[in-house]
Amino acid sequence: MRRSRFSVRSNWRFGSALLLLATYVVLGGCSREPEYDLPFADDSPPVTLTYIAPNSPLISEPEAVAIERFKELAPSIEIDRQTFQRSLSDYLLDTPPPDAILMVAGNELVSAGESGLLSDLSDVWLEGNFAEAYGQPFEDLSRIDGAMRFVPAGFTFTGFYYNKEVFERYGLTPPANWEEFEQVCDTLLTYGETPMSLAGQNPFIGVLWFDYLNLRLNGPDFHRDLMAGRVSFEDERVGHVWQYWFSLLDRGYFVESPGGTSEIASLTALIRGDAESPLNREKAVMALAPHFSLAQLPPAFAGELGFFQFPQMDAYQPTGEVSFAFGYVIPAGAPNRPQAGAFVGFLGSVEAQELQLTRIGEDESNVGYVPVHGDFDRSLLSPVAAKGDQIVRSSDSISPPMLFVLPNSMRGRFEQVLRRLFPAISNRIQVAEIQSMLEEARQTAIQNGEFGQ
Repeated sequence: MRRSRFSVRSNWRFGSALLLLATYVVLGGCSREPEYDLPFADDSPPVTLTYIAPNSPLISEPEAVAIERFKELAPSIEIDRQTFQRSLSDYLLDTPPPDAILMVAGNELVSAGESGLLSDLSDVWLEGNFAEAYGQPFEDLSRIDGAMRFVPAGFTFTGFYYNKEVFERYGLTPPANWEEFEQVCDTLLTYGETPMSLAGQNPFIGVLWFDYLNLRLNGPDFHRDLMAGRVSFEDERVGHVWQYWFSLLDRGYFVESPGGTSEIASLTALIRGDAESPLNREKAVMALAPHFSLAQLPPAFAGELGFFQFPQMDAYQPTGEVSFAFGYVIPAGAPNRPQAGAFVGFLGSVEAQELQLTRIGEDESNVGYVPVHGDFDRSLLSPVAAKGDQIVRSSDSISPPMLFVLPNSMRGRFEQVLRRLFPAISNRIQVAEIQSMLEEARQTAIQNGEFGQ
C-alpha cells in the first residue's frame, strides 16, 4: 500500500478529541428486546478481530457489555480490544491493519478515506438501514470519496448556556434569532448584568465563536471550504466574521477579561447559587460552550442553567452545527472484513447503543454524547440533552470544531490570534493582521501537503 500524505500528518487532534469524549461521557440509558440479526450465517471457523479503541473506562466498560452481546450472537468471533499505543496513521498503514478502529470524524477521517486507507462500508449501512436511522447530516459526514466509510455512534452538541433565574427575573426568553439575541444582551446591560462570559484561556472554546459566526454569516459550505484550505483567510467574508466579533466585544457583551478566563470560570460565572461563597466574582448570564463542559459543575449548579441554539443570523443560510461525532471504521485490507463488518454493524445498531446506555446508568445532566441511532428512547434524555439532540438532528450539516481539523501550523496561529484578541481596544490586534497571519499559515500548510485533496 502506498504511503500517502495521511501517514505524515500529526494525530494530536484525534487523540485530544477522544480524550475529551472519554473524560466527559456520562449518559442515561434504557433497554429493549434484542433487534439485531447477524448479516451472515455464523458457521465459519473461529476468528479473532483486532479492535483499536481508547482506554477510558467510561468508554471501555459500557462497550464491553455490547461486545459480550455480540459474542453471544456470533460465538465464533472473538474481539481482541486493544488500546491506542501509536498514531492512527501507523495503525492504518500496518500490514495487516487492525480489523476495526474507533475514531472521531474530521480531517483524519476524510484524509484516510481519500487516501484509500478505509474500507467501503456501504453494505453495513444498507444492512443496518442506517441512512434512515441516522439522518442526512450523519450520512453526509460518513460518505467519503463516493462511498460510506464510517459508522457514527455518538455525537456532542454546542450552544448557549444561560442562568434560568436571571432570565426569569428580567422577563427574558431564549432568543429565536440574532435580533432577539442582541435585545437580550442589551436588556441585561441595562440592568447592570454582563451578558456573556468567554473562556479565552481555552483556545478550543474561543475558536467555537469563530466557528459559529462563520457558519451563521457565511453558511456551512463556505465554512467547510475554509477548514479544508480551499478559501483564503484574506477573503472579505472571513474579515466580516472578525469585524462582527469585534463589534460584540466593543459593545460590552463579554466579561471584562475574557483572555484570562478559564473554561470552568466561564461556567461558574453563570452560577448564582454560590452567593455566600462566590466561585467567580465576575458574573455573567450566558456562555457558548460544548455540552461536556458541564461535567465540571456539580449537578446542583448545572441545574441552574438552561440551553438554547446559537441563533440564526441570516435566514437564507442553511443551518450548520458544530459537533464531535465518533464511530467506527474498517481499514482497507482488514484481514477479516466480513466479520468486522458484522461487528461494526452491530455496534451501530440501536441494541448495542442501548446496552451501553444501560451499563452507564442514568444521570440527570446527561453530560457527554447522544447516540446517533434515531430509534432509542429519547424521553430518557435531560431537557438540555434532548434539545441538543434535536438541534443537531434538524441541522442541514454537521462540522467538527475547526480547531480539531486545521493543520497544526494553523492551529498554533489561531491560538496566537486569540491571545491578542482580548486585550483593551487600544492594544487589540487588527482584522487585517489577523487575516494576514492566518493566510500565511494556510499557504505554509498547503506547501507542506497538510490539507486534504
